[in-house]
Formats: sequence, structure tokens, C-alpha cells
Amino acid sequence: MKVIGLTGGTGSGKSVVSRRLEKAGARIVDADKIGHEIIEKGKPAYTEIVEYFGNGMLDEQGHIVRRRLGEIVFHDAQKLAFLNQCTHKYIIAEVKRQIAEAKEMGRAKAVVIDAPLLLEAGLERLCDAVWVVFAEEEVRIRRIMERDGVSYELAQARIGKQKPWAEYEKAADVIIDNSRDIPFLEKQLQKLLETL
Repeated sequence: MKVIGLTGGTGSGKSVVSRRLEKAGARIVDADKIGHEIIEKGKPAYTEIVEYFGNGMLDEQGHIVRRRLGEIVFHDAQKLAFLNQCTHKYIIAEVKRQIAEAKEMGRAKAVVIDAPLLLEAGLERLCDAVWVVFAEEEVRIRRIMERDGVSYELAQARIGKQKPWAEYEKAADVIIDNSRDIPFLEKQLQKLLETL
């Protein structure tokens, strides 16, 4: 059973690709979802984060408010580096557990690690291949604006904060062009699924 790493910049349509692959029989390991779960109250990453950042990003019930935490690390590279170091180890451990579980059950065509930060977290080392979803910048901006209800400038700024396309391209074994319509995407995915 192949392990595929699926990544791409914000607004590229990675979620659409992930849902299509799941529908076609792949087991999806959602790294974003895992990232949210590991910082819940009582989880090991929660304790480390609160010890480092203090109580300023907690709500009245003591839960981490991700938006507040994001605001803290957005302007401080050292704090962001700590947060990534803290969370990535727990994310990697859970991804490995889910891959092992999927292989043991043996029902899926492939395991797909859906991870925006696949490369930053080193998750590509667990993969047989890395599939990168590409979309032209104007398409991405429009999607982010529609998805998040933000301005053109803010959508553009979010894209600007991410790694350049050249880094994704260098890491890619497969590039999926999601700049056009769903039938165009489906045709590419059909060919890729045949290789699995």
C-alpha cells in the first residue's frame, strides 16, 4: 500500500483533491485535524504550549484559542519555531500510527497524508511519493477570498507568507494542476489512481 504525501499552498484546492481521493478509496490522514486535536486541553502538546506561552491565549475554560496563539507566533519567528517543534513531533507520531493502522486493515487503495506543512514537518520522509496541488495565484486569491471572506490584499498576503512555488515544485513527484474546472481535475486524478 503506497503512502502519498499531498500538499500545496493555501487556495490551491488541496482539500478538493483530498476529498476526491477519499471517494476513490484512499485512506486520508488529515494532518491539520491532528494538529487541532493535539493541542486540546489534557493532551501533551497543550501542556508544553501553556508552559511556554502562558495563559494569555486561553479562554475562560482553559482551552487554547488558536486565533490568539496564531497572533502571537505570526510576528515572532522564535515563538513560531518553538510551536512548530512542539507540535510537529506529536503530529508525526499520530500520522505514523494512522498509517500503520491503515496498512494493518488493508482495505484502502493508498494512504494519503493531507498536510499543508508536509515538507516543514518532515512528513515527506514517510511517503512513497509527494503529490503537490498547483493553482495559479489569481485563482488561489479568489478562492481564499470566497472561502474566508477576506480582502484581495489579505488573501495575497497569506500566499506571500508561504514558501515559493519553486520549493513545492522541487519536492513534487507529481504536480496536480487545479487551476481549472472539476472535470479537468478529475481527468488527472483518474490517471494517477490507475498508478496505485
